[in-house]
Amino acid sequence: MEDSAAAVRAVALTIPAGSVMTYGEIAFATDLHPRQVGRIVGAISESIPWWRILRADGTPATCHGGTAPSLLAKEHVPFRGNRVNLRALRQPHPAPPQPSQPLA
Repeated sequence: MEDSAAAVRAVALTIPAGSVMTYGEIAFATDLHPRQVGRIVGAISESIPWWRILRADGTPATCHGGTAPSLLAKEHVPFRGNRVNLRALRQPHPAPPQPSQPLA
């Protein structure tokens, strides 16, 4: 279990301020189950940016006294209602190149 917790902590430390990851994304990166990631996040040290880890629907964690929404707001993470607006955080895909002349 300690190796799993260390893996989750390591990934969490890579999430920059103003960005987020989901439990599922961290699970994929660490070869764990999202629920296992959730249990680890609930017990993770306050020195690790646990608040940047969300449910797949953008709902912030409720552990650590439910302070995730206010910590995310301080980092200017966009919300839509009580969920993080994940679409606003995702980079849009570039448009395909347009031909300089019409194709015949």
